[in-house]
Amino acid sequence: MKIASRRTPFGDRLCFPEVVPHHLIDIQAAFVRRLETGGVHRDDALARARLAVPGDLPALLQADPELTAVRRVFDWAVEHADTGELHDDCLWSDEPGRLGPPIGRPQTIWCMLANYPRERPGAEPAGTAPARTKRGPQGCLKAISALAGPHDELRYPAISKKVDPEMELGVVIGPRSRFLTPETAMQAVAGYVGFCDIGSRDVSELDNNRMDRGKGFDTYGITGPWFVTADEIPDPHRLRIRSWVNGELRQDGSTAEMFHSIPDQLAWLTEALTLAPGDVLSTGTPLGHPLVQPGDVVRGEIEGLGVVENKVVLDD
Repeated sequence: MKIASRRTPFGDRLCFPEVVPHHLIDIQAAFVRRLETGGVHRDDALARARLAVPGDLPALLQADPELTAVRRVFDWAVEHADTGELHDDCLWSDEPGRLGPPIGRPQTIWCMLANYPRERPGAEPAGTAPARTKRGPQGCLKAISALAGPHDELRYPAISKKVDPEMELGVVIGPRSRFLTPETAMQAVAGYVGFCDIGSRDVSELDNNRMDRGKGFDTYGITGPWFVTADEIPDPHRLRIRSWVNGELRQDGSTAEMFHSIPDQLAWLTEALTLAPGDVLSTGTPLGHPLVQPGDVVRGEIEGLGVVENKVVLDD
C-alpha cells in the first residue's frame, strides 16, 4: 500500500496514489464514503473518519501502527475504483507539484553517514590507497524544517558552492521504539520512502566539520513521492538506487552495498534515542552522488518507491 500527501486549500491530505488513473484518493473522504454506503449517517461517518484517519503519517502511525483501518479503506477503494462509488469529493488530481512530503512532520530524522563504500571493488588503480573500509556507524540529525516534497524546487544557498544531493532509502518507524536489537528491529519498521539527503560540504567545513547546519538548509530533505508499507518491499537490502543530473546518470547502486544493515542501524540508534511513530532513518547513499548548480534538474529513483525530480534554483 502506498500513501501520498496532497497539498490542498484545506491543508495536506493523505491519499492513495496509483489506484484511479491521474487521481489521488483522499483516504479520509473514502473512509466516509465507505461508511455511508454501509448505511452510516454522514455526520457519524465524518466523526469516525477524523478519529481513524488523522491528518498526517506520524499521527496515523501513532494511532494505528499496523494501519489496520487504512488498509480496509484501501481494499474498499480498489474494489470500487470503477463503480462510481468514489465521487469527486474523494478524488484529487495527481499533479506532481501538489505532492508534499508523505512523512508529514516527524519528531526525528536521522541520516546515516559513510554507510557505503566510496569505490567499487577492484576499481582502485595500482599504487593508490585502498577504498575506505567499514567502520562503526555514524550519522547526524536532519532539521525537520528541511523537508520538501518530491517535485519541489531544491534551493541552492547563496553561501554555498558545494551542494551535494544523495539519494537514500528512508526507513519509517511504526511503533515507539527504544533499545531495539538486530533481531527485533524490523518489527518496528512501518515502511519506506525515497529520501534525497542534501548537504553543503563547504558549509560543514566552515563549521569545524559539523554536519548539522550543512545538512539543515530549507529543502535539503526531499522526500517521496509516497510512503510504501513494509509488506510491499520484501527485502529492503536488495533495492536499486539511481540518480541523474540533467538526464546524465550519476548514481547506480544497491542497498545491498550498505556496510551496516537496517536492523544494525536501528539497534545502534535506539541505544541513544527513542524513535516515535513516523520518525525516519535515512540509511546512506551509494557512490557517485554529484555536485549540482542552479539550473540543474536532479532526478532520483529507488526500486519500488518511485521517483523524485527537482529543479535547482538559487535561494537568494
